[in-house]
Amino acid sequence: MTVCFFGNYLIDYPRVQVLRQGFLENNIKVIECHNRYRGFKKYWSLFSQHQTIKNQYDILIVMMGGQTLVWFARLLSKKKIIFDAFTSLYLANVVDRQTCKPKSFKAKYFAWLDKWSCQLADKVLLDTNAQIDYFIKNYNLDKDKFIRIFVGADNNIYFPDDVNPHDKFIIHWHGYIVPFYSLETVIRAAKILTGESSIRFKIVTRFNDKYKKIKILADSLKLNNVDFYPETNYRGIAKFINQSDICLGIFGNNIKARVVIPNKIYEAIACAKPVITARHKVISELFIDRDNIIMVEPENAEDLAAKILELKNDKQLRKKIADNCYQLYLNNLLPKEVVKELILI
Repeated sequence: MTVCFFGNYLIDYPRVQVLRQGFLENNIKVIECHNRYRGFKKYWSLFSQHQTIKNQYDILIVMMGGQTLVWFARLLSKKKIIFDAFTSLYLANVVDRQTCKPKSFKAKYFAWLDKWSCQLADKVLLDTNAQIDYFIKNYNLDKDKFIRIFVGADNNIYFPDDVNPHDKFIIHWHGYIVPFYSLETVIRAAKILTGESSIRFKIVTRFNDKYKKIKILADSLKLNNVDFYPETNYRGIAKFINQSDICLGIFGNNIKARVVIPNKIYEAIACAKPVITARHKVISELFIDRDNIIMVEPENAEDLAAKILELKNDKQLRKKIADNCYQLYLNNLLPKEVVKELILI
């Protein structure tokens, strides 16, 4: 079998890498019809590329971020079309990032794109049942159209790696500064733990205007236990993870936080690191509190600080969480395992 990846996706984004690697490890050939252009040039390039490969694949997958391209794929291809929606445009841009007001034309356009793109596809991929339920409820779509494909992590990049011993207990967080991550909760937890001289927080993020606001908060709290690092490549992130003792997930409490399991959690468990994250029902689709993850109340810095201290002081619990989450990853979340349900359709 041969699948065609179609769209203007980021070619090295973790979701794309995992699907590509998973197919290849299951002896499925992957060809790609791809560009990063905008406007008319984007469509013309995809059309031209597709003309040369249109008889070479069995299934076409419109990759993540392709809400504006599913109709074009449907126009070009007579094969089965799968859309890796991955996440809702409305949730990302309106609910979480708040780039426009909920009743604005732009917000309605995002919602329409979410729905229309799913209607046009034969099957739609989303990363959790919680997000599938969101699409079904809000867009009145047939549940049989959806397939849950967990995010997983690329084991060529994320794997346990021995590093030089360090004299501090390192708490790691990485990601963009968006509301559903609630980095503010991490910063306030760091304030609570300033008396614990052995604990140090390492924050890896993009240095932009949102970062400036976080830095102002950290400075106002007079934190001396937090280090900020500029965003780096995926292998750089893996190195930071492996240098840590605990990794942090997300701590927000908006709708998006309640329906996704972010990349950062998969990446941490692939490196056999214990993770602390907000308690949302979606996390229980994969994890069990105090067995293979530690959950805290959303946006609760006191609870987060308490759980960090508990894990620091209980080496046995820390090892149990690390061992169990890594086994979960090996059993279910390697790229080869993640795509298996796709192979059956």
